[in-house]
Amino acid sequence: MQCKASIYPCKGLAMAALACAQLLSGRWALCQVDTGALLGTVKDQSGAVIPGAKVSLTNEGTSFTLATVTGADGTYVFTPIKIGRYTVEAEFAGFQKARKTGIDVNIQSQVVVNFSLVPGALSHKRSRL
Repeated sequence: MQCKASIYPCKGLAMAALACAQLLSGRWALCQVDTGALLGTVKDQSGAVIPGAKVSLTNEGTSFTLATVTGADGTYVFTPIKIGRYTVEAEFAGFQKARKTGIDVNIQSQVVVNFSLVPGALSHKRSRL
């Protein structure tokens, strides 16, 4: 490209550079949002993973709740989630429900919350004789 002598030399090149700069600065702006992630693994007391466990995430400030199920490797992921303080619960048939409260998620953080589920207590039904 040859620039001609004028008031705006290489106007096309300057416009292309400006467009690239705006595109790149916009991309960085998208990355700087007020979200984070919460992830972990659900296992039993022996350390074996529990696939199919239900994991619930509740924002303590808004009471907004999300739920997911652990994968074949026992892991779960909530992303993106708004920054804030959360309660996380994990449950699976035959095990006691586990709960962790006061979990803070900050901007662009990845908070790991692992669970080790305890076998459920046998319930005794009382009957009248």
